[in-house]
Amino acid sequence: MYRSRIHGACAAHPVHAAALALVACLALVQCAREPEPQITADDGSLMVLLPAGEFQMGGMKEDLEGVPGERYINFEAERPRHSVKLSAFYIGKYEVTNAQYKEFLADIEGGGSAAFDHPDQPEKIGHGQRHVTDEMLGDNQPAVGLSWYDAFSYCRWSGGRLPTEAEWEYAARGPGEEYRKYPWGNEAPDADGIWWANYRPDSGTDRDGYRYAAPVGSFPDGISPFGIMDLAGNAVEWVQDWYSIGYYRSSDGAQDPPGPAQGTKRVSKGGSYGSEAHHIRVAGRFWGKPHVKGPRLGFRCAQSID
Repeated sequence: MYRSRIHGACAAHPVHAAALALVACLALVQCAREPEPQITADDGSLMVLLPAGEFQMGGMKEDLEGVPGERYINFEAERPRHSVKLSAFYIGKYEVTNAQYKEFLADIEGGGSAAFDHPDQPEKIGHGQRHVTDEMLGDNQPAVGLSWYDAFSYCRWSGGRLPTEAEWEYAARGPGEEYRKYPWGNEAPDADGIWWANYRPDSGTDRDGYRYAAPVGSFPDGISPFGIMDLAGNAVEWVQDWYSIGYYRSSDGAQDPPGPAQGTKRVSKGGSYGSEAHHIRVAGRFWGKPHVKGPRLGFRCAQSID
């Protein structure tokens, strides 16, 4: 019956029918259009599309055998491993660099940053970097010396947002049930004479070639299954979530978990140029008060799919 009505309309009003057909075709194309595999954010960052999927989040106790303080409560907070489902989203291929952060500071200097600030942003702390030296301020090094509020405001300014902890870990670990201790797999970060990440080895803080953070993308062997760089070492990365020691016990099977509804500390991930090997594992969970600026604290941004 539906087809006969359309057919009749086409016969009686061919011009109108053609217009309707064109609109219908355009609507179908729009609906069928897939997100681009890569996009460029407003700040010039290359953003990589991560498809919707399910993965196993969290760490395994055996990863910490022989590690001093293996029973520390922050290690307990990595467990249990649990299933998480995520919608598709974009995430920065690289950490935000000093050059990009300088543009942000220059842009907000005149008119202030109120339009991009989090509602709880403390007054008078500003968005300048702290606890950094000239050796840490190269244009292509990750921007560090930053608070969670700095990271939040920058991502908002660039048209994005901070990734959730689950999104960050998905980007680092990859889809499905395959377990990766590090983004590249289970090999040690100096296995086979290859430096897989910028971190602090047992002897010689600059044996990997860098005393401080390296220019982003300097360790291509450490790339994640989704093609994301520097998710182990280089800069500790702020994520969106509040920190809770027991959150993983209540989020099994969650869809797009946002983290706890409230808290006093925010999560950071990935370890830094000053972290030991067991602190650059994908499952590692660090935390800090959101207003604190640290010399190893940086970030990367994400974007939702509209």
